[in-house]
Amino acid sequence: MATEKCPYCHSRRIVFRGYRYNEKSQKHLRLCRNCNRKFTLRDKFFRMRFSEEEINKALKLRKKGYSLAEVVQNLKRQHGLKVSRWTVLVWEKKYS
Repeated sequence: MATEKCPYCHSRRIVFRGYRYNEKSQKHLRLCRNCNRKFTLRDKFFRMRFSEEEINKALKLRKKGYSLAEVVQNLKRQHGLKVSRWTVLVWEKKYS
């Protein structure tokens, strides 16, 4: 954890402080001992509604040659995910 920094004060005095839960996942919650603020580290899926696994499923289908409409139908039928074609296109541009 020595390479991690507080996004507020840039201190390296960070400790693990539990988890932050949302509808899809849990993330490590950290506490800065310098400014006493809690935060989670930002990853490439920061503030994404869908989980990393769900996004990867859609991208794998696109790489196999499925159209946007086919990807949306497949995700809805097999995984119960309601995703628009536009969302899949944005994911493809962002993560490919």
